[in-house]
Amino acid sequence: MKTQYLIWAFLLTAVLPACQHKTRYLKEAEMLFEQGVEQRAAKQSEAASESFSQALLAINRCDQAQPEVKQLKAQIEDNLGFIYWRHELFSEAMPLHEDAATLARELNDSTLLMNALRNCGRAAASLGYIDAAEQYYDEALAFAKALNDKTMENEVLMESSRDVYLVKEDYDQVIERVTRARAAGAKGDSQLTLGLAYYYLEQDSLAFTHLNEATKNEMAGVRMSAYQCLYYLYQIEEDYQKALECHELFNENMMQADSTHRSEQVQRIKAEYDLQVQKNALQAEQKLKSLYLYLILGGLMVALVVVLLLLRQKTLSAKLKAEEMKNQLELELKKNKVYVTALALTEQITVSTLDFDLKDSEWDDFVTLIDKVYGSFTKRLMEKYPNLTKSDLQICCLTKLGFSNQVISILMNLQTNSYARRKSRIKQEKMNGTEDERSFEEIINGL
Repeated sequence: MKTQYLIWAFLLTAVLPACQHKTRYLKEAEMLFEQGVEQRAAKQSEAASESFSQALLAINRCDQAQPEVKQLKAQIEDNLGFIYWRHELFSEAMPLHEDAATLARELNDSTLLMNALRNCGRAAASLGYIDAAEQYYDEALAFAKALNDKTMENEVLMESSRDVYLVKEDYDQVIERVTRARAAGAKGDSQLTLGLAYYYLEQDSLAFTHLNEATKNEMAGVRMSAYQCLYYLYQIEEDYQKALECHELFNENMMQADSTHRSEQVQRIKAEYDLQVQKNALQAEQKLKSLYLYLILGGLMVALVVVLLLLRQKTLSAKLKAEEMKNQLELELKKNKVYVTALALTEQITVSTLDFDLKDSEWDDFVTLIDKVYGSFTKRLMEKYPNLTKSDLQICCLTKLGFSNQVISILMNLQTNSYARRKSRIKQEKMNGTEDERSFEEIINGL
């Protein structure tokens, strides 16, 4: 009898602490998740990311078979993935959203699954997986209809129009989805999306109508994109006075959008700075307890200064060598036939300068030299915008060198109007034009 009591006591001693640990980790994960949600609402994205990451570590120590653990883990992963997506860490965001969707399916939680699938669609589209994005958005749309969530249904219709069907050039589907969303009360950038669809369908009268409505949008970024498209349309119509007005309004709204963006950044930085100040205060209190630690830090700082001075000397030497190499490469570039031809056209367009014949090998040599002078420029372009074609890259290289639209259109054997439409299509379809508020030239020069 005593032996049985001893066995039970041993089992309780071994099992109870383990259960307590799992409960503690679950509570810790819940606390960190709620903290992350508050920080995200306060635009403290870095702090929220840290809280969600710590919450994920804590929840992974719990019993993964428990429904409450699965649900909290799915919420943590979906929120952390969203922050990664906002910071353009698309490859890190995608697996988090996919795992959140898997857990939601196991729990048969339709609302949680709907949100995770929508986020999967966003991440997949950002990674260029357009077919996968279409499937995710369609499944999220089906859940939104089943749950009668009109807000989510409208948002998915609008996002899938921009992320999937504009990229696929299925403009009829874009118009159909945006029209459905607008009929249900959606607004946002719907007029801009419709205007773009009709613009690419070359139904200019409808494009004008919706783009002009988009210029009344409360968001400066939407107005800026609308004026940019109107600028190209008026150029095609040869109404250069209107085109000039749209260009001026584009610049005005671009400044407003930039100002708003900076204001949001300042608010986020201030919130994160306040949080960092609190952390620094606690750290300073701990450091004051040990004078020895200060002495070590002082010695490390002296050593660091010495190392930095040595590194600076090496860096300056390397910089001088790099500048010398760049100068040599620029001289080589100026001898390239494509560059020489473009320069001749810039100086004077005559029968003589128009009589040129550029071979593929000369274009390849030109692009190779651009990569050498501007640090793998085209490779970086392709990494960020993988859908660019060979001729697109040639246009980007000529733009990088600052040649005019007229010169580039001649070199690419295009009419000026056709080139304007071509450049607009590259930006809108292959460079995330609906999200990137900069002009084509600003995107190129920003790399």
